[in-house]
Amino acid sequence: MLLVSPNKHRDGVPDAFNELDACINFSTTAIKKQIHAFWIFLSTTVHMIRIISSLIFYIFSKFLSSRKSMDKKTRFPILRLDYVAIREVLKVLDPIDHINFSEASKACRRLSTIKTPYKVELSIMDHPRAMFKNGPITYDLTWSDDKDKDGTRRIEKWANKSHEYLFMYSEHPLNAMKKFYLDARSLMGVEVSSVVFNMDHANSRGIVDWLRLNLSGFEALRVFGKNQRQEDLEYILDNLKCEGSLKINVDTIQRYPLEIPNTLEELDIRYASWITLDYLMSLKMSRLAFNGTHVTNQDINVFYKSWMKMDSHQNLEFFEIDLRIPEEFLAVGLKDIPYRMGPMRPGLDPSYTPMEGSFEVTRKDGLKASICVYHHLLGFTMILYTQLLFLQKN
Repeated sequence: MLLVSPNKHRDGVPDAFNELDACINFSTTAIKKQIHAFWIFLSTTVHMIRIISSLIFYIFSKFLSSRKSMDKKTRFPILRLDYVAIREVLKVLDPIDHINFSEASKACRRLSTIKTPYKVELSIMDHPRAMFKNGPITYDLTWSDDKDKDGTRRIEKWANKSHEYLFMYSEHPLNAMKKFYLDARSLMGVEVSSVVFNMDHANSRGIVDWLRLNLSGFEALRVFGKNQRQEDLEYILDNLKCEGSLKINVDTIQRYPLEIPNTLEELDIRYASWITLDYLMSLKMSRLAFNGTHVTNQDINVFYKSWMKMDSHQNLEFFEIDLRIPEEFLAVGLKDIPYRMGPMRPGLDPSYTPMEGSFEVTRKDGLKASICVYHHLLGFTMILYTQLLFLQKN
């Protein structure tokens, strides 16, 4: 028998050819498997994409239909509420939301005329400002034509426990503040309690005319300005009706006496070089403060004695005046006035540093007062506090 070695021949084909054929068959099979796997992956991916696309289309369709349905009906049916309920809802709106609500429709405009007892402070400064006070919260609104460095318009809002602040951009800040106030007044019946006025504004008389036209009167007026004409200051005082507190911090070119009604409760004048003893004795206000005067220690002594004898200023609560020669105040200002030393009272202004103790004096009727001397950036000042001031606070 002829034995054929397997390494030699198989079916008459050399072993090398058999091995080559086997490799080719293996490679073909592997490629087919890879193509099949890729096809399955591709089919699965396409199927998943179809499913996800259908899902996205479904969600988007539902979103559009919900938006359309929401547009057809009011989210919160406030107009269907009872009048009393609407009144309570409007009470919780801040002034801006209240005005925005009024502009939504004619019906909202009619409903918005529900009075809200806001006290308002208007500030005519570089950046006009309106403060609405009602209960524990104060709404502080400021208008400005300032822009950010990139040219965008600034609108900022922030808040703390007692204040809500809104800083708004406007090309015409003063006009924007005027419009907002008039809208608020027509809707909420707000009442202006105080006005802060900067005379350095370009059109001060025009602003005064607008204030006179739209404000019947208010409790407090503060006026600021530098290098102003006396007649312009007098124009403000003649045309704005202040009924309680008047504070004038205006450096005028001419410094003539001002005609100020004695119906006020408080008068505070800086740059008061025209103040004289006769003028002091003619005043009837309960709180007086002056700085920059030429009143002497002798004049102060006359004022004290008149008060202690009840010849003048019987309703006086507070009297402040600067001291030209503070080292002579004790010997001249308190000459022949009986007093005893008492504790120093802290200054009403945090920049005032108390000097030693207080001088306790008693009026003819037994009313007591404390006289204190303070040092501040501009020099020395004297303040007389009477018991009436603390009785008012209590």
